Amino acid sequence: MVNVALIGCGTMGRTHANSYKNINNANLIGVCDINMEKAQSIAKISGSHVYLKFEEMLENENIDVVDICIPTYMHKEYALTSMEARKHVFCEKPIALTLKDANEMVRFSEKMSVKFTVGHVVRYFPAYKRAVDAVGQGEIGIPKLIRTTRNQGFPKWSWEGWYMDYEKSGGPILDLIIHDFDWINYYFGDVERVYAQSLNGKAKEQDHCVATLRLKNGAIAHVEGSWAYPEGSVFRTTFEVVGTNGQIEFDSLKSCGIEKQINNGHHITSYLSPTAHSMEPYQAELREFINCVEADTKVSVSGSEAVKALQVALAAIESSLTGRPVTLKNYIH
Repeated sequence: MVNVALIGCGTMGRTHANSYKNINNANLIGVCDINMEKAQSIAKISGSHVYLKFEEMLENENIDVVDICIPTYMHKEYALTSMEARKHVFCEKPIALTLKDANEMVRFSEKMSVKFTVGHVVRYFPAYKRAVDAVGQGEIGIPKLIRTTRNQGFPKWSWEGWYMDYEKSGGPILDLIIHDFDWINYYFGDVERVYAQSLNGKAKEQDHCVATLRLKNGAIAHVEGSWAYPEGSVFRTTFEVVGTNGQIEFDSLKSCGIEKQINNGHHITSYLSPTAHSMEPYQAELREFINCVEADTKVSVSGSEAVKALQVALAAIESSLTGRPVTLKNYIH
């Protein structure tokens, strides 16, 4: 049995806590948040102990894994504290706000010999997995064009409005479409060059971004993300993969296999299958990490892969601010 402690009892914290209920070898023993009411609400899900201070939870509980579901700008501090206590770490995406912080987290996890993964959950969504399988089986030939969208209203529900502060969230390029950067990077090839445009927070509670990626293998990817939709709009994702012999398309609004759940205005997409809990993506990624900890095996989403996705996002942000394309080999530092 793997003992888990959760820090951050917002939307993602609740999603993770609900997931642990269906992971037989995971025991959520403690939850921590500065908001006692939120912490108590999530603690009821699994009968966990409640803490207002993270250090007290670390000291008082027999923890194997720390699950970090707090705002991005806090990731490094709590990840390093957990690793120093020799706890394995699951950290929500994006890994960090800067390459320096992200690389420090990866290096410290290696130094402390603890497992470290980042929640790039799109890899676990059934439609995305099926598309990758089809490409791998040669059903559409060699991929030449990948097009993705990830669109929603502005995330007004955030604690102290931290999404609105791009120094803390990175805006939609870093927080939203980094999902697609990771998926493209991992399955279709490393990104060589990025050109992006964005409103960069100039419009109040609205933003939109588009990034064109050139992969080292010659393929082109078009990645769109939006925080500009009307409040209450259904969260929508789409993708197209065009190959030399065919095309794969997906639209979350047209798929009967996806359920839209709304939690305080935040849309979470979950695979709808009452008989197959393992196919629920948030649950699948957590189960896989718990199994890796228990069996002492390699994690599926490494910290280094999360750094690669961050590199693309930061290059896209730089391009959107300067109006010039950014070559990644000149960006890594």
